[in-house]
Amino acid sequence: MKKLILGVGNTLKGDDGVGVHVAERINEYLKEIEQRSIQVKPARTRTDITVIDCGTTPENYTSIIRKHNPNVVILVDAADMGLGPGDYRIIPPEKIGVMCLSTHDMPLSLFASYVSGLCGEMVLVGIQPQRIDVGATLSSAVRRGGDDVANIIIEDRLNEIMMLET
Repeated sequence: MKKLILGVGNTLKGDDGVGVHVAERINEYLKEIEQRSIQVKPARTRTDITVIDCGTTPENYTSIIRKHNPNVVILVDAADMGLGPGDYRIIPPEKIGVMCLSTHDMPLSLFASYVSGLCGEMVLVGIQPQRIDVGATLSSAVRRGGDDVANIIIEDRLNEIMMLET
C-alpha cells in the first residue's frame, strides 16, 4: 500500500507547525531505515511511504500526489477541536469545512475534496494546538502528540486513532 504523508503548518507560529514536525520525524525514521539497509542485507525498507513538508500550501503538491498515485493520503495538521493540547483525532470529511484549522492559502476543505479524487482514501489527522502565536516554539505537549502520531503512521496503526465525534 502506497502512502503519502503531508505535514501541514507554519513553524513560525508555535504549535501550528506540528504537521511539519510529524513529517520531519517520519523522514528521520525513513533515513535511519535507509542507512541500515546499506549496512545490512537484506534490509527492511519503506519505499511505500512518501513524506512531504507542505508548509502552509499543500495545494502546491497536487501534481506530486497525482504522480505517486497513493492508496492513501494522510494529511497531518494542527486543528482546534476543543481537546487537550497534543491530543489528536481523525477528522471526518464532513467536519473539515467547519473545523478551525491552521493557516492556509486555500481552505483545507477544498483541498481535501480535490485530493480525495486523486487517491483511494484521504485521512486528516488533527492535533490540538496549545498556542499558535507568532514566534512561539512547539509546546512540549503538542510535540509529544506529534511524536505519537508519527509513530502510529510509521507502525501502520492509523486505525487506533479515535475519530473526532460529530
